[in-house]
Amino acid sequence: MITDNEKLASTVMNAYFRELEIYSYQVNIDNYSAMLLALPSGDWPQDWVAFKGVKIDELPHSLSDDEAQAISDYQYRDRLRSLIRTERAEQSKTIRIRDVLKAQIGDSYDAQILAYKATQP
Repeated sequence: MITDNEKLASTVMNAYFRELEIYSYQVNIDNYSAMLLALPSGDWPQDWVAFKGVKIDELPHSLSDDEAQAISDYQYRDRLRSLIRTERAEQSKTIRIRDVLKAQIGDSYDAQILAYKATQP
């Protein structure tokens, strides 16, 4: 049989790991957002729209290396935007789980998390 203390310890441990998960998602969001600053921000040029999903090694050889790189930059920008959305959605789910655990722990949440954290290597 699981005791109340064991239940609390398990809930605190789970909440701690949700805090780490939330932080990890935020690190990714921040990094992806910073990387976007070095990439094009506007719409795809009309004459390159057809290349949105084309692998770089499959682009026409009539394009210059600079054009191929620019297309790659647009593709990467789009990928990062998608990753940011995914990270935010997953972070939101984790926040909801953490909030449920937090409610179960109650007013001692911060102290319990700090105490558990102190036991970690």
